[in-house]
Amino acid sequence: MGYPRFLGVVEGNQFIIQDEEYHHAKVRRVKEGYKIEINDLQGNIYLGIVTCIDKKSIKGEILQKIPVIEDNFCVNLFLGMPNKLSKIDELIPSITELGVKNFIPVITHNTAVKEKDILKKLPKWEKISLNAIKQCRRLFPVQINRPVSTDKISPASAVKIAFYEKEKEKILKDIKFSADSVDIFIGAEGGITDEEIKMLKSKGFETFSLGPYILRMETAVITGLCQVNFVFR
Repeated sequence: MGYPRFLGVVEGNQFIIQDEEYHHAKVRRVKEGYKIEINDLQGNIYLGIVTCIDKKSIKGEILQKIPVIEDNFCVNLFLGMPNKLSKIDELIPSITELGVKNFIPVITHNTAVKEKDILKKLPKWEKISLNAIKQCRRLFPVQINRPVSTDKISPASAVKIAFYEKEKEKILKDIKFSADSVDIFIGAEGGITDEEIKMLKSKGFETFSLGPYILRMETAVITGLCQVNFVFR
């Protein structure tokens, strides 16, 4: 059984945990003498022992640096925004666990919410992603980007995949080449319009099927990421 992991600041052979992480550690009933892991969000994980707990912080000594290997495979997820943005709250932990590096909210033809509403949600999504990396033991949280419209998408990978409900033939398992970075586009509720597909293809996206059924946005995201991980990792 591993030690509980918290986000903290490491200086020399000392660590300190404050603010929300402090309250989280208190809920976990961390006591003096407990061993815990500390993620400094700089690509390092440490094993430490708690030596002092006061009203605002938890302090301790570093016992050792834990060897870690960060996954170099990069997944950039372009996702059409649903009408209920709370759905993204529930989706962030899953895309964190499934290895998404960059999450880009997309305002599509079928997106009913406004850009200002999405911008208000970004801090919450960043916080959810931070909490999620402790559970799945990633080094870094998902990078939450500002929203863009479909025509402003800037794909960065050589492999660009648009999961499209009207695509009936091409499936990912037929791909015979490898990649270390993949861009994925999944539309909003109501699907992707013909005009948007043309625009995505002009940017280098290739359409693939997720199967014979119409999936909910949340199901499509998880299914698509699992397929990408299976084919390319």
